Amino acid sequence: MDGHKQYLTDLIEGKLTRFVIPVYQRNYDWKPEQCKRLFDDLVEVSKTGRKEHFFGSIVSQTPRGERIVIDGQQRITTVFLLLAAIRDQLTTGVVTSEEEDLAEDIDDYYLIDRKHKKEQKLRLKLVKSDSEAFSAVLDQNEDAYVQSSNVTQNFFYFLERITYMDISIDELYEAIKSLCVIDITLDPGDDAQLIFESLNSTGLDLSEADKIRNFVLMNLDQERQEAYYENYWNAVERNTDYKVSDYIRFYLAAREAKTPAIKKVYPSFRSYAAKRFHDPEAGDLGIDAKGLLEELLRYSKYYRLCNHPDTGVKEIDSALRAIHLFDASVTHPYLLNLLDYRASGNIDDAAVATVLWCIDSYLFRRWVCSVPANALNKIFETLHGDALKGVKDGASYPEVVKYLLTHKGGTGRFPDDNDFLYSLDTRDFYRIQNRKYYLYDRLENGTSEERIEVVAGLERGDFSVEHVMPQTLNADWKKSLGDDWERIHEEWCHKMANLTLTAYNSDYSNRPFKTKRDMKDGFKDSGFRMNQWIAQQTTWGESQMKDRGKMLEEQFLATWPFPTTNYEPKKMLPELAELGSDTEFTGRRIAAFSFIGDRYATSQWNEMEVKVLKLLCELEPAKIHSLVNSNTYPGTAFCGDEAQGFSQITSGVYVKTNSSTSAKIDLLKRVFEVCDISASELAFEMPVGAELD
Repeated sequence: MDGHKQYLTDLIEGKLTRFVIPVYQRNYDWKPEQCKRLFDDLVEVSKTGRKEHFFGSIVSQTPRGERIVIDGQQRITTVFLLLAAIRDQLTTGVVTSEEEDLAEDIDDYYLIDRKHKKEQKLRLKLVKSDSEAFSAVLDQNEDAYVQSSNVTQNFFYFLERITYMDISIDELYEAIKSLCVIDITLDPGDDAQLIFESLNSTGLDLSEADKIRNFVLMNLDQERQEAYYENYWNAVERNTDYKVSDYIRFYLAAREAKTPAIKKVYPSFRSYAAKRFHDPEAGDLGIDAKGLLEELLRYSKYYRLCNHPDTGVKEIDSALRAIHLFDASVTHPYLLNLLDYRASGNIDDAAVATVLWCIDSYLFRRWVCSVPANALNKIFETLHGDALKGVKDGASYPEVVKYLLTHKGGTGRFPDDNDFLYSLDTRDFYRIQNRKYYLYDRLENGTSEERIEVVAGLERGDFSVEHVMPQTLNADWKKSLGDDWERIHEEWCHKMANLTLTAYNSDYSNRPFKTKRDMKDGFKDSGFRMNQWIAQQTTWGESQMKDRGKMLEEQFLATWPFPTTNYEPKKMLPELAELGSDTEFTGRRIAAFSFIGDRYATSQWNEMEVKVLKLLCELEPAKIHSLVNSNTYPGTAFCGDEAQGFSQITSGVYVKTNSSTSAKIDLLKRVFEVCDISASELAFEMPVGAELD
């Protein structure tokens, strides 16, 4: 095996000019997203005057005058498509070059090997499913373009970018010639398959945080690298318990009101840094590294408080501890913003505590009532920004938050007292896994100054959740319950009214009630407040469980109250609903929609449908083209030609728009599935009760 650095264009132009993609390789699957990254990098290379841009490695074998590509086909194919696009834009006159024969040179040096036989004239041989599309592109045969191929759609993308770029075609061409690769060629005895598996194995890949650290620090001089790492990055690692990738995902959600996918944290961070910390005088990357790291460090301190509450304010720390114990990491984007708002002096501690306890009630009531959690990401991404709109109109921050949460609909709703009490009376509170730590800690300790370490005791096994009336009834228990013991046991066994904390050996749980009451560590000897009333009972049956159930209802309502507020917004705030939610859209008006973090104003569902499909087409053009005449939509939703009731998405793709709102929503859900994009990436803003300004 031999490897060395080489310019990619020199590699393509060299003696072993024909690259062959072996049949065991996957199809070409780069999308416009990856092509955009390459093109943006090339523009940056041109504008900064850099002489080299590292473009990864190319691994190949070289039998019989060909290069069999083991690794690197995605990059090679993309560069071929970009060169073909430059050639086409030159020959059609869209752009002009100072070099009169540049289009012909690209053909001769890079795309076409005229010394080979006709069937081997292309310098790149793709796998069969891509080969037809690639041949049509290089032959400039528009009638033969394969619209559903990534090859074709990425070629179209490059044509578009070249048309509107702000550098010259010669500057772009020179930037391509700056692409450097590590050219690794295998010896005849090397096992190509073994090397291929090794290159694509699930080894110790760089984490998203590793990539971000390298991105921010790599281009600094050594002195600043060491200083910034020690003063900022290392501190961020400590504040986040070394779970930096998770933290930055929540940080981006807080700053951008959109949570990136786990595998897209790094590219999302790069985009955020370029947008918020752009500094053209800060070197090759043009990023204010110090300012960016200062913000990362600041928010990491808030993240630490989310997981290790220590503000010094008892009510705030108690509420943060409860939310953390509930395992509600979905709230982190909002909490980061709230704690930053507090640190800036914009809200007092009492108001912060009020808001946190309101969120605690919101989370717990939803859990008790089994409300699906799919709406929570969007709610906590946008809650702070929406609250600030009310504050701007002169309202109190906590009152706005109360209003926003209590006016959510569908899967975002805040269950009222009736729903809450019904679920309290009907749900199984025994099989609740780790939420039992949160539940019994809150019930036992409440706001008392004297705390019992419920969580630690349950974790160690010193305490346990026990049934007063046992799960398995012996003869004594059946007799004490009476003739209706079977119904009573089935109805009440796992209800909250029959459950409590104990410190006695669970082997005793089947003993008669009086024995469990009077024995060592029994109910009379218990240090738990929740057992004081039980200890006063002479027997345990349906009557006692009904009475305890009423007391628990009062305690639940007091511990997790439904917030009330007199606040009414001057301008009705929109309801947010994701595509994948259970919201009823029929009969509703639309004010705007958000797609992958960007907001678009619209007042028509038709307009929204067409715009969203156009945005999807930018991301997945081949898949959108594949919907025409697809069995997924049998001749009703998409067509390839202009027709009445249809609107154009792109050349050769039209969608039916004279349909109901529910049909549009259903169609978009199915298209998102085809494109393998989460339905949570699309959210709608719908006016509530009044027109938006």
